[in-house]
Amino acid sequence: MTQHYLALSSITYAYKAKSYLFQRGIESNVVKTPKKLSSSGGCGYSLKVSEDPDYVANLLRSSGFEVVSIL
Repeated sequence: MTQHYLALSSITYAYKAKSYLFQRGIESNVVKTPKKLSSSGGCGYSLKVSEDPDYVANLLRSSGFEVVSIL
């Protein structure tokens, strides 16, 4: 299973987004963004998901979460 990382604007939003996704049947984990994947700046935490990252990012964005990048 391919894992994707969704960088969020803060660790607080990462945990809130994890809870939001769980309520919708999507499993995710809050992880430190791997240094080899992170760009300069931004939050050091991401959600790790195995679902389609574009779908999950759009779902989060439509609910007010700021997804900084898909890694």
